[in-house]
Amino acid sequence: MKNLFKSIGSFSACLSDVLYPPHCIVCESGLNQGESDVCAGCLSTLPLVNEDYSPESLYIRLSIELRPSFVWAFLSFDARNKTQKILHAIKYGDSPDIATRIAAIWADRIKASLLEANVDVIIPIPLHQSKMRKRGYNQATKIAQGFTTVLEGCPVEEEVLYRKRNLFIQAKSNRAKRFQNVKEVYAIKNIDRIQGKHVLLIDDVLTTGATLEACGMLLKKAGAAKVSVGLLAMVVD
Repeated sequence: MKNLFKSIGSFSACLSDVLYPPHCIVCESGLNQGESDVCAGCLSTLPLVNEDYSPESLYIRLSIELRPSFVWAFLSFDARNKTQKILHAIKYGDSPDIATRIAAIWADRIKASLLEANVDVIIPIPLHQSKMRKRGYNQATKIAQGFTTVLEGCPVEEEVLYRKRNLFIQAKSNRAKRFQNVKEVYAIKNIDRIQGKHVLLIDDVLTTGATLEACGMLLKKAGAAKVSVGLLAMVVD
């Protein structure tokens, strides 16, 4: 009976692919066998952040006080490029696994640097509980899970940083005001899980950097030995 149900399920999946063939979320062309979500052509032409991007390059958005040990950023972002379509699918298209698969591709590309960093724990920027209930997942956690394909055995901790307020933060606010607002939003618990450790802080996209800066400083003040940053995408000036 189990084999019968399994066969029916496989047939239904095949029929669905015939009637509604999967398409690339970027260019909307049909996907070939072995492709998932983004076609090979779009993957090969994604707008990448320059490989020589260093922590120093982010000091305009991440304060000198934070001083991240490593900064990895994958895709450059603007409102009209391919990255925007990928982020929209991840955050609003109910397609969280896209984030994990793309992050795994990215992690493999920077594998040597990741292993050299000797990260102890991965922490995603948290969502407020109300948004988690509505969306059903945290996209930063899905990105973090992609990193574990390289950082095997490195835990993804979702019970350290938390968002205590669902405060709307105006993206166009000046940086000082935005940073002050963000400091009131996030808090930390279970500090024993990060004390003396090298923390990799993960977010989906960097704009001003106020969120990462505030969360990174919370981690350092709680005893993290080092904080590094991984960004699936960032606005590059």
